[in-house]
Amino acid sequence: DRDLTTPPTSPVDGDRYIIPTAATGVWAGKTNQIAARVASTWEYYTPKVGWLCFVEDEAVLTVYKTTGWSAGIAI
Repeated sequence: DRDLTTPPTSPVDGDRYIIPTAATGVWAGKTNQIAARVASTWEYYTPKVGWLCFVEDEAVLTVYKTTGWSAGIAI
């Protein structure tokens, strides 16, 4: 998912989210990073140009560019 502005209330280890603009709570200030739930805590990854990500709830493949994540291509 990439449109949640607050972390989910019951995340499960292995969950991953692209953090959108205007995120709050522990996601504040982490726009465009990937939040991954590992060992009951959030880990954050700063994407590099060219990273690909499948956004499951949208069924699209997106790529990270200098301007941020692309709109995506339906698969």
